[in-house]
Amino acid sequence: MPPDQPAAPGLTGEAARRWAAVQPASGNAHIRIGDAPERAELVAGLRSLADYLAADPSVPVPPHGWRVAVYAEGTDSEQFAQVDLVAEIVGEQPTDRRAATGHHSVQRSFGPVSYEFTAISEWRMTQYRAGMSYATSVVPDTPSGPPARLAAEAFPAQADAVPDAAAPDRAPEVPGASRAAHRRGVTP
Repeated sequence: MPPDQPAAPGLTGEAARRWAAVQPASGNAHIRIGDAPERAELVAGLRSLADYLAADPSVPVPPHGWRVAVYAEGTDSEQFAQVDLVAEIVGEQPTDRRAATGHHSVQRSFGPVSYEFTAISEWRMTQYRAGMSYATSVVPDTPSGPPARLAAEAFPAQADAVPDAAAPDRAPEVPGASRAAHRRGVTP
């Protein structure tokens, strides 16, 4: 990006200079910083969603919160520099797992909702694409009957392992697990 061109509308001085320094050299950035109209629309949409969920408690939400994920762009060094800059901006320490997983990220939590900015190395993306190239190579057989019958045939249960239908409030006994853990879906 030319030095006389701001990194984003609304950013000036030091903020504009710092973002310009970490943008992809291709000039093809898709993440939104500054006063981009798309950014304002996104923020308004998040506020509308929060208002909607607060107004109607019958609308289900995830039990463990939400993660808003934003991904860095450019070469490895450009992406990692973007994560470090975002870490400074949000006031959090980045998590550097480049050697183990190829990821470098920073997260800021707002209760059960978190904002995460992540860089994924070219090495890791190459591994991912190679693995995904096999995705259409293995196609499972199409089930030939109702799901309940197929499940019963595939996993025949002993009579004492089936929960009593007359006692719906009682969780089935699971060796090594508490009832609370079983209700949450956590079993050994």
